[in-house]
Amino acid sequence: MQATVPPTVAEAPPDIATMRKTAHQVLGPDNAPDALPPTGEELAALTATLRGHLELLLPEVEQAASLLSENSPTRRAALACVKEAGGKLRAPELGFAPLAGSVMYARRVARVLATLCDHYEIVSAGIEVTSEQVAFVRLADHCLRCPTCRALDDKGEHAGLPCEEENRLYEVYRAARAHASAGRLAHRRAEATA
Repeated sequence: MQATVPPTVAEAPPDIATMRKTAHQVLGPDNAPDALPPTGEELAALTATLRGHLELLLPEVEQAASLLSENSPTRRAALACVKEAGGKLRAPELGFAPLAGSVMYARRVARVLATLCDHYEIVSAGIEVTSEQVAFVRLADHCLRCPTCRALDDKGEHAGLPCEEENRLYEVYRAARAHASAGRLAHRRAEATA
C-alpha cells in the first residue's frame, strides 16, 4: 500500500481570491484614487501582508510564464509585471510625508499585486496569447501597413485620415478588451461570494 503525502505549502496554489481581497482593502471600490484606505498600524499591517503576497506570487508567475514559448505575449507581459513587482518590493516606502508616503506605497503594491493575480491566472492556464492581444496586434499591424493610416500632411505630421478598416479593427479590439474585463470581473465577484 502506498502512503499519500499531503501537499506542502509550496505545492498548494496561491490563494488569488485572498490576495485580491487584501489589495481591495487598500485600493477601495473600483480602484478610486479618493477612496480612503486604512491608516496607522492597520495600514502598516496591510502593507506587510501585500508584500508577503507578492513574495509568494512572484515565483509562481515567473515559473508558470517560463513554461510558455519565448515569443508568447502573455509570457512577456507576465515577466514584465514580475520585474515591476520585484521593484516594488525593493523600493523603500516614501519618506517625505509619512502617512501619505505609506498610503501611496501601499496602493502601488496593491495595484501591482492585483495585476500579478491576473497574469497568474492567464499564464498558469497556459494561455500563450489572449484574444485581446490578438485583436491589438491585428490593429497595430494594419496601422503600420495601411497607406491611409500612415498618410502624412504637408508638414510631415500624421494626417489623421479616416480608415474604415482601422475603425473596424479598433472596435474588435475594444470588444475583446471589454469581454476580457467583464470575464475577469465576473470571476472576481464569484470568488468574493464563495
